[in-house]
Amino acid sequence: MVVTIRDVAEAAGVSVATVSRIASGSDYPVGARTRERVEAVISALDYRPNQSATDLSRRDTHLVGVLAPDMANQYYAEVTRGIEDAAQTAGYQVLFSSTDRRKGRAESALEALLRRRVAALVILGGGDEVSLTRKQVTAYGTEVVLVGRPSDEFPTIQTDGESAGQEMASHFVGLGHERIAFIAGSRGSTATRLRLAGVRKTLRGAGLANPATARGGYTEEGGYRAARELLEQAAPGERPTAIIAANDRMAIGAMAAANDLGLRVPDDVALAGFDDTPISAYVRPALTTFSLHSAQLGAEAMQQILDREEGDTAIRHRTVEGEIVVRASCGARPA
Repeated sequence: MVVTIRDVAEAAGVSVATVSRIASGSDYPVGARTRERVEAVISALDYRPNQSATDLSRRDTHLVGVLAPDMANQYYAEVTRGIEDAAQTAGYQVLFSSTDRRKGRAESALEALLRRRVAALVILGGGDEVSLTRKQVTAYGTEVVLVGRPSDEFPTIQTDGESAGQEMASHFVGLGHERIAFIAGSRGSTATRLRLAGVRKTLRGAGLANPATARGGYTEEGGYRAARELLEQAAPGERPTAIIAANDRMAIGAMAAANDLGLRVPDDVALAGFDDTPISAYVRPALTTFSLHSAQLGAEAMQQILDREEGDTAIRHRTVEGEIVVRASCGARPA
């Protein structure tokens, strides 16, 4: 049986990161007694670090970089909280940077994190402002995990966006809605594309028309403008009776738009979002949403990093299941 770095860590009563630092000869400070105990366990178990773990330990093993599109977005704040909690438990610190959904800023932020020679890099979101290849990161020897972005080159953590869109649309169809609209996020967004595909698939299956769509850019202001467009520009008798927004921020903006137009939520127009951000439970009416278990996504991403440090070099794709959280804004009785 092959002895792993986790076996040594458990036997010595220390973190995986501490074993990695000692086994690799890192100059990161470790107490003398801890070092002696770990070295004794390494010798007793005849532990031999694998090459990928050794390569990782030559970098700054106590630092993980996180690149997010928008740190003001509560969804990304929750994901990064999950990363940071898991990272600190394992003896890592986290360095955050935001792209602001701009390509130039994304390129400079990515380059800055790589030049810091972080042990690993977690990239959040599926926007097209970040472009990354295996060849690009090989020169730095940095491990990469993607959250919410499909890839054949890197490990990924995702929810099934299309199934989530289908489930949310099915919820509204089940409530009797036939005119359902959709507020999209940013252009090039993987989440928007998949969620809208799921909504369309459900509506086609129910014999209903494709949803009217407007773009809200993932902000409250954008959701407000998009909802007014959908509600004011519809032909008589064609106004949507339900609006699904690709995130909670846009759904909250849509709620404000409906109120300003004198429409009652959910009696005149029902609303729902995605992400189950903390504020969604405290607007009135409380917002129906799709929970992505954001903190769990972050914790799973950090676990991928720890697994790779341990020597698991396979490109693994993990899916975290989500669920609808029914609240007052959709018109259904909460469970």
